[in-house]
Amino acid sequence: MRKGWLSVAAFAALVSIGAFALSGCGDTTLTGDPAEIGDEAALREFTEDHGFFAEMGPYDDDSLTSDDFGTREPIDPLTFWREVTERLVIHEFFFHPEEGTCDVTVNKEIWGSLNICDQNMVEHEKPMHHQGTRYAIFERNDDWERFHGGHEGDRHRSGPWTLIDISGFVACSDTLTMEIEWIHVQSASVDTIITDPSALMAVPDEIMSFAMSEEVTVTVSGPPEGSILFLHTRHNRSPFQYQGDGTFQSSWTVSYPGPHCAAVQALAHDSIYDSDYPDDSLVWGMPYEVIDEE
Repeated sequence: MRKGWLSVAAFAALVSIGAFALSGCGDTTLTGDPAEIGDEAALREFTEDHGFFAEMGPYDDDSLTSDDFGTREPIDPLTFWREVTERLVIHEFFFHPEEGTCDVTVNKEIWGSLNICDQNMVEHEKPMHHQGTRYAIFERNDDWERFHGGHEGDRHRSGPWTLIDISGFVACSDTLTMEIEWIHVQSASVDTIITDPSALMAVPDEIMSFAMSEEVTVTVSGPPEGSILFLHTRHNRSPFQYQGDGTFQSSWTVSYPGPHCAAVQALAHDSIYDSDYPDDSLVWGMPYEVIDEE
């Protein structure tokens, strides 16, 4: 795995500058060469549609429930959900004509609320503001029409641009005490430990790949006992269970072919159980593929 050229820590400064200069914009392109606008538009569209870049699972408005993790605070939760009211996406493009590549940074800010309904049907609403980032590298081949006949048969290519490296996605709340040390993904075909989701991975060689109907187990280390963790995959979300050894575990059965992004969402216990404690959560999203051999 290759390291991303921007650190997660540096992302906050980037987003602050972009949001200040581009307040109110839903999607922004930063470029120094007007001649590259067409390529920027194509790459931006690719990052919006491709499954590796999808990370809205943790921010869907479906309701969630958590197990009883011990002593409850002022809130006795029945269910909780997130409501997104605003979303800002800032793309940054760094073209390297001599190499025929483009480095892309996708910065995201999400505003809304964390809503908790307690056993007495009283709703508690907490402000939500998350910032996240993902990195990618594309390679240009101007002869793609000659080699591919003008067809879009490669799921990782759009016109002359092919996705050759991509990182995971990291997002966090303004208040952050949650920490993930590593994520262990195991299945019949995959056994990998993720310690740095911002590291670049070669596409497709270093991307996790599963067969249809393959059972996948995900183990997470780092969040303290009592934390609330969820696993988000395409059309699936499931709670993690604390294993008693400092780790949490969940699983899912892959059932949709193509490129996707799975996410682990870790919330602090008091974010859900204490009415005065703010939203405190961390999201790690990782790309994966499901191969339909039929």
